[in-house]
Amino acid sequence: MDKYIENFRQSQGLLLQKTQNKYKRFLFDKINFNERLIGIAGTRGVGKTTLILQYLKEYKKEHSDFLYFSADNVLLQKGDLYNLVENFYLKYGGRLICIDEIHRFENWNQELKNIYDSFPDLKIIFSGSSTMDLIKGKYDLSRRAILYKLPGLSFREFLFFEKRLKFKTITLENLFLNYEELTENLSKETKILMYFNEYLEKGYYPFYKENSEKELYFQKILSILDKMIYEDIASFYKLKTENLIVFKQIFHFFAHIEPGELKAHKLSSNLQKNHETVSHYLEILNEIDIINFLSSDRYGHAELRNAKKIYLNNPNLYNALAFITGKTVKACMLRELFMINQLYNAGHVPLYTKDGDILIKNHI
Repeated sequence: MDKYIENFRQSQGLLLQKTQNKYKRFLFDKINFNERLIGIAGTRGVGKTTLILQYLKEYKKEHSDFLYFSADNVLLQKGDLYNLVENFYLKYGGRLICIDEIHRFENWNQELKNIYDSFPDLKIIFSGSSTMDLIKGKYDLSRRAILYKLPGLSFREFLFFEKRLKFKTITLENLFLNYEELTENLSKETKILMYFNEYLEKGYYPFYKENSEKELYFQKILSILDKMIYEDIASFYKLKTENLIVFKQIFHFFAHIEPGELKAHKLSSNLQKNHETVSHYLEILNEIDIINFLSSDRYGHAELRNAKKIYLNNPNLYNALAFITGKTVKACMLRELFMINQLYNAGHVPLYTKDGDILIKNHI
């Protein structure tokens, strides 16, 4: 284990050197880092790793008793997690462990529970896919862990991140009451609509900064989708390779239809798969934030059985799939995806209505 620890410390040193603290995601200031067990959930590419490293960069100014590593590291084998932490705690005086992509480690929830219970003065920060919301399972970490969810960039974050334009957060209630004044203030920035169109095309995932060409950005999104299917979904849901191909077929179907037009029964027929299987796969994609359901259920139960429409999670994802098929993307479609995505990310539940596109808090 000593060799593993030294290897991880060397890697974390290189990562921290490259980490910039100039800009932090909105979630950074909302996390109570005094808690002992902190979980950060979110899809690949939204900035979970960067957020953890930014915290460590600040923590490092006063402490050296921390260790960061990713649970999908090839060095780690089944059963290693507890032994690694115990060794770091006893021999190195470790008091902070940061584990990235923890869902990639087999039996992670049991090992995490054992670590938490065995070392009362050890703090643990872990990240994983959005399936971390299912943490209320067999070993019931929900009573121990404080969970936070990190979505992609909001338009407000994009404006600051990309253009250094700073706007205050607007609540939904304030928007309904003062939309004319808010619109007037925003429109003083004469390029606001141009920036909005930029954001819809490539601005949701923070790694857009790494890829100036939109084609490369779209390819990275598609690569992330592949990893989520063949690594995250495969390991978490214990699905065989032949079943994983169906997810690729579902994405292909999404790329050829208008947003919101997909129906589970229609998809089952086209894929020649039974309705139960396809419905289960759509539920999985919703759990990992790849698709959103627009439901007519006023109680906010966003399950597939209540869904009137099904959408891809965000406009960038739709643009990436449309790019590989050559499909023309209409601005009105992207705006609808944007609205549903941002409402969900802000903690609201948009609903289906026959009288318009979206019903939210009695407003259409």
